Amino acid sequence: MKEKPGFWGGLITGLLIALSVLILILFGESLHNALLGRGFTLPGSSGILTSGVKEKVDLINDYIDYYYLDYMDDDRSGETLEERAEGMYRGLVESLNDQYSAYYSSREYSRLHESNQGSFEGIGVMISPNDDGYFEVSGFTSEESAAKKAGVEIGDIFYKVDGADVIDIDISELVDKVRGKEGTSVDLVMLRGEDMEEVEFTVKRMRVESVTVSHNMLEKDTGYIIIGSFDDITVKQFEDALSDLRSRGMKSLILDLRGNGGGMVNAAVEIADDLIATGVVTYTLDRQGERTDYEAVTPEELGLPLVVLVDSHSASASELLTGALKDYGIGKVVGTTTYGKGIVQNIYPLSDGSAVKLTNARYYTPKGTNIQGTGIEPDVKVELDVEAYKKDGTDNQLDMALEIINK
Repeated sequence: MKEKPGFWGGLITGLLIALSVLILILFGESLHNALLGRGFTLPGSSGILTSGVKEKVDLINDYIDYYYLDYMDDDRSGETLEERAEGMYRGLVESLNDQYSAYYSSREYSRLHESNQGSFEGIGVMISPNDDGYFEVSGFTSEESAAKKAGVEIGDIFYKVDGADVIDIDISELVDKVRGKEGTSVDLVMLRGEDMEEVEFTVKRMRVESVTVSHNMLEKDTGYIIIGSFDDITVKQFEDALSDLRSRGMKSLILDLRGNGGGMVNAAVEIADDLIATGVVTYTLDRQGERTDYEAVTPEELGLPLVVLVDSHSASASELLTGALKDYGIGKVVGTTTYGKGIVQNIYPLSDGSAVKLTNARYYTPKGTNIQGTGIEPDVKVELDVEAYKKDGTDNQLDMALEIINK
């Protein structure tokens, strides 16, 4: 029998409609996300935010909207809708129960970015809470600190900034008030001493550069370099220190990483490149098993006797550098077992200026050792004699490093 005109066109159209419905059933949410610019996700990859969880969140939100006694005008609350939303984002990341993953608000992320770069605009002080819960000056970023030159002293408590009382605000708010554009001034009222005497200062803000590396020459011709953390600026500070010690006749080096909690992996890799020949400094494996190598690319190496000092607070990038030097047999490791952080975090910026930091890989030493939870064992184990150090500054770990160097 002869088909009616349009039969095949109708059949094909019907098949296409059926296929489209099937695609929407299987990939509807992913296509929706793609249209909204959220990226395409495979079915079942929604993680914690399943349809059931989303439905429950919507229901809780409805209850809050309808029943919650909104007392935001009460001084005890101080929460805006934006702050509540920030708390929800923060809680989602905290549900991972990973101490290294975190959510950063736009303000927190901006400040973190400045800190990692090693420079910012401010008055050149370090701020910490004291035993009474007040925020005090715990140190200066350098001898050229604007605050130090103005007469601010370690132990001074922040009372007022530009006339506003700052006793009861959180540290992030205090930092925001103290920092500002280079060349502008900030009026401070500090509380000093047991009598809480009010002392006033006007401090001109300046470009502050963090000091992460210090160095000097020890007995004979042994260079000594301390790295406090690994930031963008650390590489140049380390190379300047190394160059200065070489110009002063350095014939051996002690690298002190005690108390160094880590920082930027790339900074540690570049410093390793100054100490070892070409080769893998470390490599990472992510959840898909994909390997990424971080390599030393310049053939020059230290070429001098080297001792690395570590302790239980030497972590992350410090362990990465120590592990590479140990695996390549570049010097001896002295001290106590390191912290044992062999995992990597990456920061993923979001479109509104906020960001999320997530643990995304494990890193390994050149010989394939992951030190997560175990740390790096020193070649020569020496516990710090704390009493001797407190008494007269005797550093028995450093003394052992010098003894090994001299041999």
